[in-house]
Amino acid sequence: MGGSDHLAAEAILQAKGLDVKDVQFVTFAGDEPVRVEILKKGLVDAICTVPPGPVRLAREGYNVLGGPKDLKIGSPISAVAVTDSRLKSNHEETKKVLRAVLRGLRFMHERKEDTIQIMSRWLNQTADVARDSYDSILPSFSLDGSTADKTFEFAIESRKATVRTDKPIPLSQVRDLTLLREVQKELRMH
Repeated sequence: MGGSDHLAAEAILQAKGLDVKDVQFVTFAGDEPVRVEILKKGLVDAICTVPPGPVRLAREGYNVLGGPKDLKIGSPISAVAVTDSRLKSNHEETKKVLRAVLRGLRFMHERKEDTIQIMSRWLNQTADVARDSYDSILPSFSLDGSTADKTFEFAIESRKATVRTDKPIPLSQVRDLTLLREVQKELRMH
């Protein structure tokens, strides 16, 4: 436990007014097709899945309990992470990665139909499934690569039990937005 699926599940359950202490989380090996099969066999009551999983399961009659649109804290699913040493030794490479990510985010937000066509082709989805997947996942992706403080704070608080600490962890210890702001400025996003 403690991965991005677990964090997303906790955030969705809390957004729906449930206490995560009332939920028994189970860890098992396997990617999404394995999890879907375990759900279909009735071995678990719910699973975490990413698009197009929820769309396909809903079309088969399963209930989707929640997704990115339900989150009050933003979507704590992914980030671009780099070690301090890598950032120092490969500063320009890191900027190129961020530039590519931000251009991709802009493309997704501004060119919905093109994005759906790409999803359909690359992910082997029908246009309808790709469109529904796009609509469900887009709130997870900011237009400019930024993430709200409350999203980081939720992720930090959720991880404290995993690392067995109750000490406060300041945001400045886990993130540095300097390079992001620099690239946003270059791309005229701010």
